[in-house]
Amino acid sequence: MDKRTQILVAAETVLAQRGFYAFSMQNLANTAGVAAGTIYRYFASKEALMNELQKFIREESANNVLLGWKDSLTDKQKYDLIWQNAFDCVLANPRRLTLIEMLHFVPNMAQAEITAFEYDIFKPITDFYQHGIDTKKFLDWQLFALIAASLDSSISLAKQVIQGRLIPDQKQLDQVRDASWAIIQNPNFNQQD
Repeated sequence: MDKRTQILVAAETVLAQRGFYAFSMQNLANTAGVAAGTIYRYFASKEALMNELQKFIREESANNVLLGWKDSLTDKQKYDLIWQNAFDCVLANPRRLTLIEMLHFVPNMAQAEITAFEYDIFKPITDFYQHGIDTKKFLDWQLFALIAASLDSSISLAKQVIQGRLIPDQKQLDQVRDASWAIIQNPNFNQQD
């Protein structure tokens, strides 16, 4: 792991433990095992670090959600893959959801830059949904409403598992996944169109 990544991983840990306002560069240096001056070689300020941390977290999340993605998969196979990967991703690192929300409200965050970055790294997913809308296979909803109506079910289920309210049962997960797939389907879709 290079120093920059080492610092970002440590920053995620410190932020999860202490929150933004109790986060200090000295705590970060101690957790990362580097001198405080080393951090400033990679990040000009705490705000710059937080912007890069948000990109780092989102990029890792995108890589995990898209793991196994191939253009040759059928639409249903792509959906099943990203749905299951999103569920697994949340279970593997539950604090990430909290950190993403926390970072969204950090002062001086470059939100427009983060949004553009996020759009680029999740482009295969947004393109998949947009293609479904354009071909009338999916409901003609706003793109992110369609994504929320379907993919968010995997995240919500993972939260229920984390909170001890649900025991993961693959059969039931498959049923919820298939139900969320059915929700976004256009009932008037005709394969001949």
